[in-house]
Amino acid sequence: MANAPYYIVSLSEQAFFTIVTSALEAYSILHGKAGGKTHVPEETYGNLWGHEATTKRGETVFHVALADVDTSADRQPGQVQPKEETFKLKQEFVDRFRPELEYLGDFHSHPYDRKHDQVNSALDVERNRLYEFSEGDFVSNRQLRQERDYRVGLVATIYKAEKPVPRASKYVGADDFSCVRFSYDDLTIWLKCCVYGEKRRVNDSKVALVCSALGFHPGAIEQD
Repeated sequence: MANAPYYIVSLSEQAFFTIVTSALEAYSILHGKAGGKTHVPEETYGNLWGHEATTKRGETVFHVALADVDTSADRQPGQVQPKEETFKLKQEFVDRFRPELEYLGDFHSHPYDRKHDQVNSALDVERNRLYEFSEGDFVSNRQLRQERDYRVGLVATIYKAEKPVPRASKYVGADDFSCVRFSYDDLTIWLKCCVYGEKRRVNDSKVALVCSALGFHPGAIEQD
């Protein structure tokens, strides 16, 4: 990449753990349904809390210190709908017990598998860029920006193969660092972020996602 990013989204180990395990649980575990019913992978949802800073190079950093899971959200295979009262409850709790943290944005997941989505491989996910935010996601983001100081969105995409396929952890895409991919047993997981400036969404070529738990750190990003 020729130019250094203008924005960095940095995930703490706690945020990484919560986001990924929440997505895995919604993908793999039957939630509150009648016993014996076939489970269809569902989406999950949560909020991102942290703070904004500036590097010596002038880049804006959004450090996601904490992520929560919205257990009251209406989870479905193709969408997830959070409740406004849940956000207000957590916002008040954070203000009382972790007042140094700001609301930064939210995360959700995209679950894909061969049986229910006709996605035949992790390569299909990448070829079709299914790890990207959907148009519906961007509509939701714009609505939240009108209601809150929404700056960061993150989506965790999961695909389960028929057998483990070892894959190197890497940034996906040749023109930006906004998406990372890693594998876990027979699962491939993508973490993709987007950033909103004062007026509009920032171009992905100016955004980098860093996650020390996966070995992705600012030093791995090419700097001019």
